[in-house]
Amino acid sequence: MTEPSPPTQDNPSDNVLEELLDAFSSDVTHDASLDGTGTSTFGAADAAEGKHAQYDFDDPSIDRLLGITPETVAKESKKDKKKTKKELAAERKTIVIGGEDIPDTVPLDVEREEKFLERRDEEREAESLKTRSTIVITDFDDVAPIDASAVRSTVPADQRIRARRISVRRAEGRRRLKWVLLGLVGIAVPVGALAVLASPIFDVNRVEVQGATYTDPALIAAVTADMLGDPVLLVDTQAIERRLQADPWVERVRVQTDFPHRVVIDIRERKPVASFQGGDGRFRIIDYQGRVLDVIDGIPIDYMLITGEHPDTGRGQFAGAPYSAAAELVLWLPSEIRALTESVGLNAATGALSLQLSTGTVAQLGDASDMDQKLARLLSEVRKGLSGICEVDVSTAEVGNVPC
Repeated sequence: MTEPSPPTQDNPSDNVLEELLDAFSSDVTHDASLDGTGTSTFGAADAAEGKHAQYDFDDPSIDRLLGITPETVAKESKKDKKKTKKELAAERKTIVIGGEDIPDTVPLDVEREEKFLERRDEEREAESLKTRSTIVITDFDDVAPIDASAVRSTVPADQRIRARRISVRRAEGRRRLKWVLLGLVGIAVPVGALAVLASPIFDVNRVEVQGATYTDPALIAAVTADMLGDPVLLVDTQAIERRLQADPWVERVRVQTDFPHRVVIDIRERKPVASFQGGDGRFRIIDYQGRVLDVIDGIPIDYMLITGEHPDTGRGQFAGAPYSAAAELVLWLPSEIRALTESVGLNAATGALSLQLSTGTVAQLGDASDMDQKLARLLSEVRKGLSGICEVDVSTAEVGNVPC
């Protein structure tokens, strides 16, 4: 076989045509039209002898001689993949084989070529699937990195899913354990601090009491003794306040701890205003509310005496509203009248009040209503002079005098 010379024009030379005919033709004795695949025309000598040849256009040797490589075909197939058969046939170039006598053109079988290209693409895709790597997506915050080679294994799918579930449960268990440990640390730190602060290192060794004049000294001594030696942070201040408020003299109390060793007790006592003698002969000291602060045997000369018949009210109890009104009258007395007043008379049954003046005059005030107006009228009479008057009634707007 002779080497074909390079073509100098678009059509191949006669030598090339002869070699193609010798290599790919086979004698047949049928018409020039071959099953719809096109007509192959030879040179003049062959045509005279009546020989016809059928070409195998699927032979890859034709592609190599024509300069068509698999890469070129693949590129063209990707470009024309979405084109219709008619568009492919219209765009395909016509290959002319012949010399001086140009033979008829032979169109290629488009459908067979498309099937060939599709089959080759499928083979390439299957080949790429064999070498495709496995990508593993996981939560790297919860579990350790997974080796991809371990995933591409022969382990069944159900076992891999089970292993994945186990790893997730272990990660959740580690998170729960972390939170439990943090909670234990958060509890242990304050508990340890309280244990140190509640130790004997910070016990009470000094108690200071302020404002206690009439409060029971025995009660204060007992409260103080109970606190000494106790941790200063464990002193129940509210319990001590309730205990001290049980004393009738205590109106308000406040207990404060002064870290590390001191406790301060601040007492505000009730103010005694007046006193009265009960049926038992003992005297009761009351405040402005009528509460009996103390019961004593002797006459309390420091407080205004309330005369009349009175009950035997116990210590810490309230004598009643009439006694509260009498105590308030003592507080409201103007200084000029107070200087003349020796005692306050009280009728516990009716609530009527009176004043025994040092001039020998008795001032009748009536009940506790409008006491400011009544005291104003009495003050006017005192300034006018009460000489020779045994009784003055200021319970109404019309002042009545009873001369001696």
